[in-house]
Amino acid sequence: MYFKEKAKGKTMVNLVSQKPYRLVLCISFISCIMLLTNCFANASASSSFQFTTATGRAAITSNVPAELARMRALEDALYLAALQGGANINGFSAVSTDTSVQDHFVVRPSSKILDYTILSEETSGSKIEVSIRAAVGDLPEKKCNGTRPLNMTLYQPDTYIDMNVPAWIEIYHTKLFNELSFMLESNPLINISNAMNVQLSPQKLRTIDERFDYASLLSPQIRVRTGDFAIIPTLYLSAGDKPTKFITSRQIEVRLGLKVFSGESYQLIGEFEKSALFENDRIALFQNLADLDKPSREDLIEVMRGLIEPLTSEMITTLGCQSLNDTLYLDAQRLTTQLGSNQGVTPNMLAITSGKHSPWTVLRVVSVSSNTAILEPLDKARELNELDGKTVEFMELN
Repeated sequence: MYFKEKAKGKTMVNLVSQKPYRLVLCISFISCIMLLTNCFANASASSSFQFTTATGRAAITSNVPAELARMRALEDALYLAALQGGANINGFSAVSTDTSVQDHFVVRPSSKILDYTILSEETSGSKIEVSIRAAVGDLPEKKCNGTRPLNMTLYQPDTYIDMNVPAWIEIYHTKLFNELSFMLESNPLINISNAMNVQLSPQKLRTIDERFDYASLLSPQIRVRTGDFAIIPTLYLSAGDKPTKFITSRQIEVRLGLKVFSGESYQLIGEFEKSALFENDRIALFQNLADLDKPSREDLIEVMRGLIEPLTSEMITTLGCQSLNDTLYLDAQRLTTQLGSNQGVTPNMLAITSGKHSPWTVLRVVSVSSNTAILEPLDKARELNELDGKTVEFMELN
């Protein structure tokens, strides 16, 4: 939009008489600068994601048919909606030779429209009005959701134990996995399914149809749903000597890890690992003296236990920060996902996918069950089959 103001004054021959006028010009210029600064500040603060409504108007004339007027009214509504998300105002003042002052202002929206829907269209005589509801601003930054439930299935651990590792440590490592499982179960946000006697084969689960696989008919595979996680605990134990001048230290390295696979697709999405190096024994010239401050077995067990808490915390934090994504599919003229309340989806939750006529298509969760959700687009006139098969991301707003 463009605004113009003009203020005329009398020509002053006397230089002394021009000083008050110049003072007024300076004050006006400073005021304009302050106004523009304030507008820029408001524009930058108003760029967050929001919904807004606006009404655009246009006139139908002999040169402007009804359809063209409708498009102009829609354009006007979109412009007004974008302005509600913030505006950038550029301006300057020009002084002509007769001391006339002309102020020029150009107003541009500082935010962008992500998606919109037409609420109503009204034609009254030679006027047409179009009302819209628009999603304006920038998409919110992804934030970690510390309250989303996480569903995990623990599969058979993957272990490597060096033959030089003491026998008592080899026996204890099974208890280490049990304590890992117990710590995950004690977290109220985590639902654990224990399948530690079943070996996970991602390649097999991705490619084999169990209905026609003889081995799967005898021992059915344990599958993981979309939005949930398959976990393989890993343990690496190795032993080695570290000699010094008077003593040889026998050390044990422990690496405890978790491999995380996404449900349904069984793609590896993360590996987490914590390690520790501790002294198990000493060989010295004066063996009795070396044994005085040798760590006990209980001390070494505590070192291994100490890896569990930071390992599980890192995994839980990382998985809780991942966005919820799924593929939309059209079922009985309803857009459905295989994510539901068990995965943290709630009614009226917003979701986005790439748009055809706008940068994004905004959707809203209409209803939720345990493992499914039904969504509808913001623009009710949008063809649902255009969204079938698209990847949708749920927006977790605070």
